Amino acid sequence: MSRSSSPPQWPRLRLVTQRVLAIDAGSRRIKLLLADSHFGRFRVRKQELLDLHAEGLVSAEETKSHLHELLDDWGCPPLALVLPQHLCISQVVDLPLAPESEVDKLIADESIKLSGVSESRIVYDFVPNKTTAKNRQQFWVTLSREGEIRERISALDLEPEELCDLTTTANALIAAFRVACPACSRAVLVHAGAQTTVLVILVAGQGAFASSFQMGGDFFTRALARLNDCREEEAETLKKTQNLFSGPKASSEFAAVVDGWVSELKRQLTEWFRENPSASSESSAFELIASGGVFDQPGLLQFLKEQAALELKPWPKGPDENEPLHEPGFEVAFGTALQALGYSPQPVSLLPEDYRLAWKKRQSRQYLDVASLALVAACVLLLALGTWHKLSLIDTKTALLAKVQASQVAVDENDALTTDLAAEYETLRPVFAAQQNTLDTLKSLALLEQSRSNRNLWYVLLADQQSYFSQPAFLTTNHPVKTNLLSFDASAPFPLGLKSASAVLTNLVAAKPGLIAELCVPGDAEAARQVLSGLVNSLKRQTLFSKADLLSDDLRRNLADPKVVVTDRDYVLSLDFAASDFQQPVRIKRPAAGLPRAGLRRPARANGGDINGEDNVMEAMP
Repeated sequence: MSRSSSPPQWPRLRLVTQRVLAIDAGSRRIKLLLADSHFGRFRVRKQELLDLHAEGLVSAEETKSHLHELLDDWGCPPLALVLPQHLCISQVVDLPLAPESEVDKLIADESIKLSGVSESRIVYDFVPNKTTAKNRQQFWVTLSREGEIRERISALDLEPEELCDLTTTANALIAAFRVACPACSRAVLVHAGAQTTVLVILVAGQGAFASSFQMGGDFFTRALARLNDCREEEAETLKKTQNLFSGPKASSEFAAVVDGWVSELKRQLTEWFRENPSASSESSAFELIASGGVFDQPGLLQFLKEQAALELKPWPKGPDENEPLHEPGFEVAFGTALQALGYSPQPVSLLPEDYRLAWKKRQSRQYLDVASLALVAACVLLLALGTWHKLSLIDTKTALLAKVQASQVAVDENDALTTDLAAEYETLRPVFAAQQNTLDTLKSLALLEQSRSNRNLWYVLLADQQSYFSQPAFLTTNHPVKTNLLSFDASAPFPLGLKSASAVLTNLVAAKPGLIAELCVPGDAEAARQVLSGLVNSLKRQTLFSKADLLSDDLRRNLADPKVVVTDRDYVLSLDFAASDFQQPVRIKRPAAGLPRAGLRRPARANGGDINGEDNVMEAMP
């Protein structure tokens, strides 16, 4: 005994794409149906009916050769084979409640009883059935001899092919009907083939009974050929084209042959309803569904309804009448493909153990291939994302670099323009410095003249510092050399007594932009000191001067006329003009990053007020 477990079924969790070729091989025809499951969606790809007599395939070798050619043309997909129902047994087995580990042994014992033999190796499979009985459990069990299964595989020369599933006609019909008519839970399926009629009863959508008897289309053909004394080919044509149950071509003898078939069908139904009294009371609730080429005979369904009280309905097309699930006659192949791809809620497989192990290995390789492909796809995606990210960074950096280069070009152009402006400014700066010095001198003259008011003093000398310090620093009794003390002339000859030009240059170090004012303050020493102090303090408050103080004795020059000088009351003031931008050359400095460049400007300088503290303010020159 060996149990042939069905392939793992995941109704909504499958590989991305699976394919299977279902083969329903009869004595006269072989039906091929190619289907696949694409992301959980079942689709029929191709259907083909191979008529052995029409194709001239008389011998078994010719049939095998032609079948292999078709398999090669279709890409050699995995195969799902149908085992004729007369080679197997399908039945509901009622067992007491037991652990799952003991159920297999109990069903194995029941399988031996059902088969009636113990020497032959039995292959079986089972699925649980729902039941309302207390402390009981039911299983839909299907079994067959392993030798007959292998003979079936060998008859089609499918040993080297990849078999993924092997089911029976009854189980294939159950799977196909539940998809075609999911709302119908109680039905009697009658499938009449060329050699055999298969009877299947469904209760609550589950298999409850399956049987077969050797009366089919060939049985009717042989009887008609015998009645008409013609060949079977002619009888087959007559059966398909003429209504032999009513009208001018009606044959009572042929109707009697059909009655014999009806009697056997009713006998099996009656026996099952007798053994299942709970279902016999509701026998009218069962729908009778017909399938197979026999029921294509003209007038047969009407005859069965009127004469045999069998209201057989054609096989349903599916939920959508406009889009049938498959072509007529492919019900068994369609159900086989459904089970092989995992769309049957009660899959039953009788695949021998060696084929089952080979298929599991192939599935493992397929899962590994899909996982490897997914890993490669993930790596490619990550690589593409990484490449895109790097390219984005490169584009960003390139754009930033272009901006920096454009900014650098603008900075260089600005620096060049600034340098040109500074150079042009340097050519004009001496003129502006001379003008500024002239303005400061004029303002100083006004302030010094104003300072004499209300004070007892007089000025005896006023000179610019460059001219003043260019004179020798020694005393002389001679009359001073006449010179323009308000404008320094560097080319003027040095006066007598000058030792060397280097001494003059040394004295010029003390010269700054400004004036030297020599004044006399008559009166006693204390009064003169107070007048002089007030004068100096008032001059210091003027923004015109950066420094206003007495000149040290070592820097004094005797340039004033002695006639207007009062001995010991002669004082010399050093008045340094406030610094301006015109005095020093412009220095171009690059500003720090992020800081604006400083423009060239001369700070405003206010010259405030009267030297005596009055509100007489002189306006600063720009």
